[in-house]
This record gives sequence, C-alpha cells and structure tokens, in this order.
Amino acid sequence: MENTMVPRFGVTIDITPREPSFALIGGAGSSLSIWVGAPEWAVAIGAFLVTFRVSVRVWKRRSI
Repeated sequence: MENTMVPRFGVTIDITPREPSFALIGGAGSSLSIWVGAPEWAVAIGAFLVTFRVSVRVWKRRSI
C-alpha cells in the first residue's frame, strides 16, 4: 500500500481523444520509433500524448 495512487480532492484530470489525424500521426510515429529501436516505454508515452489531450486542473475550495 505504500506506492498506491489515490484520488486527491481538488485535482481534476481530463483525458479526451484528439481528431483522427492525430491518432494516425501518433500510431505512425510510434511504429517508426519501435522500428528504429527506441525504448517501448518512451514510444508509448509519446504516442499517448499525441493521440490524447490530457489536462490537469487544480482547484481550491471556495471560502464561505
């Protein structure tokens, strides 16, 4: 239980897919990178960030 991720109050993470053209570019770039011999974890992170839009918002509670 030491290294578990728990949701935190006041943090919102939105993951939305981008347009299909970005998905094609992400897939083509990742397949080219794997063909060249790049590490798979680096390729997966790059392809994910190209294919999906990730936004993190931190907000505070309103004072009464």
